[in-house]
Amino acid sequence: MNFPELAASLKAIAQFPGWSEPEPETGYCWFNAPLVIAGVVEQGFVLHGGFIKHVPDANVSFELRALKPGAKRTVAIARVDWKAVRGGHTNPKRPGSPVSGIRVSDSHHHSFALNWVAHEARLRNGNLPMAEDIDQQIQTFESLRAAVGILFRINNIDVVQPPKWEYDLFSYG
Repeated sequence: MNFPELAASLKAIAQFPGWSEPEPETGYCWFNAPLVIAGVVEQGFVLHGGFIKHVPDANVSFELRALKPGAKRTVAIARVDWKAVRGGHTNPKRPGSPVSGIRVSDSHHHSFALNWVAHEARLRNGNLPMAEDIDQQIQTFESLRAAVGILFRINNIDVVQPPKWEYDLFSYG
C-alpha cells in the first residue's frame, strides 16, 4: 500500500508490545505496535508511542510510521503531540497550506493530509512540518488515546496501556 492508502485505511493494532524500559540518558519510553488493515499485518507499518518517565501526564506522542519504498527505516506519516514540554509548534510558511505560518499549542496534530504533497506524491520535507491544534479538553491519557484512535482510524486503540509515569515533588504538570 502507498502512504495515502495507509493513512486513510481503517486499522487495528495487531499486538500491543508494552512500553519499553526508560532509556538511561533520557528516560524516554516507547513502543512500536504493528498495524493490521483488512486482516493483514502491513509490513513496516506501526503505531509508535512515546513518553518521558519523569514527565507525568504530559509530553506524549503517537506516530503512524511506514516503510518508505526501497528504504530500511520507517518514516512518520502522521503524529499527535500532547502537552509537549517544548511548547507549541510554528508551521513554516508554505504556499497553498491552510495553516501556513500559524503557531499551534503544545497539543497538536501533524496530520497526513496537511503534510502530503499530492501533485508530487510525497511527504513535505522536514519531518511533518505542518500541524493544527487538537482539542484542548484532552486532559488525560485515556482521552488522548481515544482521540488518537479517531484521528489515526485505529479501532482498538484501547489496547495501548497507560504509561507508568514516576511522580515526585518535582514532576512537571
